[in-house]
Amino acid sequence: MLTTTDREGLIRVLKARQTAQDAIHDFFRSRDYLSLDTPIAVKSPGTEVHLGYFATDWHDFRGDETRLYLRSSPELHLKQALALGLERVYHLGKCFRNHGELADWHHPEFTMLEFYQNGISLADFMTLTAELVQSVAVGLQSAGFVVRMPKVKPDRLSMFEAFSRWAGIELVDGDPDLARKGLLKGFPSLRVDDDFETAYFKILLDVIEPRLKEEEAVFLYDYPASQCALARVANGRAQRFELYLQGVELCNAFDELLDPAANRERIRSSNEQREKLGHGAVPEDEDFFAALEQKLKPCSGNALGFDRLLALLLGEKNLDRVVPFRWNKPWSRVIR
Repeated sequence: MLTTTDREGLIRVLKARQTAQDAIHDFFRSRDYLSLDTPIAVKSPGTEVHLGYFATDWHDFRGDETRLYLRSSPELHLKQALALGLERVYHLGKCFRNHGELADWHHPEFTMLEFYQNGISLADFMTLTAELVQSVAVGLQSAGFVVRMPKVKPDRLSMFEAFSRWAGIELVDGDPDLARKGLLKGFPSLRVDDDFETAYFKILLDVIEPRLKEEEAVFLYDYPASQCALARVANGRAQRFELYLQGVELCNAFDELLDPAANRERIRSSNEQREKLGHGAVPEDEDFFAALEQKLKPCSGNALGFDRLLALLLGEKNLDRVVPFRWNKPWSRVIR
């Protein structure tokens, strides 16, 4: 049973969500971005190795069955829109990820903001992202909400610099001795037989991210090439960045890989890794590959967690109060 205080708090959150969404739409419209709808039930839910997906089946009038998934991201469709000739596009809507933890900053159903722009450098895309965050904060503050204002110009630090500064390790992509080096530094979660990727993520989670909590806002950029996903690789480094706000990962941006054959190769490699890990391969999106054949122009794209942004700006310690109707089943948590 909700108390009067609970109700007032929930109404405040609903109004804050609308205000923040309005600020996002105003921001992109003022920069000539086109807002797009993308399918929710799709044949290919994503391209990530470690993500889980919600699956369902469509039964047509003949009784034939087609496997569909709830999207984990609108990425593949937004890139198809760019291939049509659009220059700047964005999408604000629900996305879904399965087999994940229900924790402070994770939820199986969440609101994602993704935006793509042709002809923009990754450095300028960082600036655009910081301006977006600032614009949402100002919009909330102007509407009377108490806001924890973000840093106007977040610091910028390469992943290699972060490992050197905070872990005391020179990061070398594919280094088979990374686990051993970490153990010599006293990082307890590592095992001597951890491969590079396992050791890399353990050090990132156990050593680097806790230090990021001491920083107000930081862009991490230049990742090891092995962590490129669908980002372009230049000079042996994946051209991508993440923004950490108050120590929480807020977004993930790429200087997008353009080559159709390279995209297909990476997605197939991802599926092979999914099979090895027991996650199961997911169907490839042939419409996406066909769009890439139309010569996608150089572009950058960013996926930003809207719920996280709202919670951080409102000074919340988790997502519990900002996701509407979270108290309902099947994934309720006690509202603190």
